[in-house]
Amino acid sequence: MRVFAESGFRGATTRRIAEAAGVNEVTLFRQFKSKTALINEVAELYARRRSEEALPSDPVEPQKELSEWCQAHLALLRNSRDMIRKCMAEVDDMPQMVPCMRRGPDVVHRQLLEYTQKLVRQRGLSLATEDINVACRMLQGSLFADAMGRDIMPDMYLPPRRAGEGYARMFLRMLGANGDADGASDAVERDGHTKAKKGRRSSTGGRKRNGQGRHRPSGT
Repeated sequence: MRVFAESGFRGATTRRIAEAAGVNEVTLFRQFKSKTALINEVAELYARRRSEEALPSDPVEPQKELSEWCQAHLALLRNSRDMIRKCMAEVDDMPQMVPCMRRGPDVVHRQLLEYTQKLVRQRGLSLATEDINVACRMLQGSLFADAMGRDIMPDMYLPPRRAGEGYARMFLRMLGANGDADGASDAVERDGHTKAKKGRRSSTGGRKRNGQGRHRPSGT
């Protein structure tokens, strides 16, 4: 993966790959037959990693479950960013790479779609299948854009530690499935704003009682 990330499909010669793997080229060809077969195996590895970090079979705590899933997916995308960019840059010249490039994203979409469909049924939400699909694509696209663009436009995104939670929260709001967890989060936020306002009013009142901030006639 490192060699593909550094040099792309064309620049990753079988000799370089063999050297990085610590084997000779003959052994490499016996195992994979071609460089295309090798990149397919890399794509399979990525898909398996995504399967290992799947969402729960049934939604229990959607905000927590989706936040952790988004955060894990962001981390995996960021770690694979260089290779993804190389593959995307070469896809016009190497269209045979498209099927293997789709494997990971397809696994991610199936996981998210199945989980979301169960959540929609569980909450009794009236959403068409197409709308659920679009919502899942939007979340998946947002995660991809974050992972690929954060180093170029860092101010455009939430801080990395809060990104997964933020994407999950807005996804649930979009579905209308935010429920109690989001309400509690909003209540905490509102409470914080209320306390801040009270603090400012109290401070202002204290200054007035001490004679500060009071209008004084000119000449006195």
